[in-house]
Amino acid sequence: MSADAAAGVIVGAGIGMVLAFAIVWYILEIIGNWKLFQKAGKPGWHSIIPFLNSYDEYDLCWKGGLGVFYIFILIFNSFVNTNASDNTFLVVISGILAIVAAVLHIIESIKLSKAFGHGVGFGIFLIIFDRLGRLILGFGSSEYQGKDE
Repeated sequence: MSADAAAGVIVGAGIGMVLAFAIVWYILEIIGNWKLFQKAGKPGWHSIIPFLNSYDEYDLCWKGGLGVFYIFILIFNSFVNTNASDNTFLVVISGILAIVAAVLHIIESIKLSKAFGHGVGFGIFLIIFDRLGRLILGFGSSEYQGKDE
């Protein structure tokens, strides 16, 4: 086998391992979110429906309508970013929307942490390591306590 062929095999094996890990991780995320929703009394399948999962997740810990608002901010911001290269006003609006979305995510993460009986520390963990934190909430021993109004 030539050196080029061996390098191709190594690169192909590496890509295959990364792809396999990504698929397994994604499946774990789906199951973790499903279990998180079930613990909170929501149907697990709601966790895989895009707008419904945001609404329900915000409803678990805050106000459901804010979840839909958060998604609309992200969609609108994405649209503005793709079409705002020349327009300074749209770039400023995009920046403001990004800040609003970040603040909503931070507050929602801390409220989700408290809704499952954890403190602000776990909320910060959810902000930084969102997907891993959701796996911990879904598979762990955390119980849904209700909204922290």
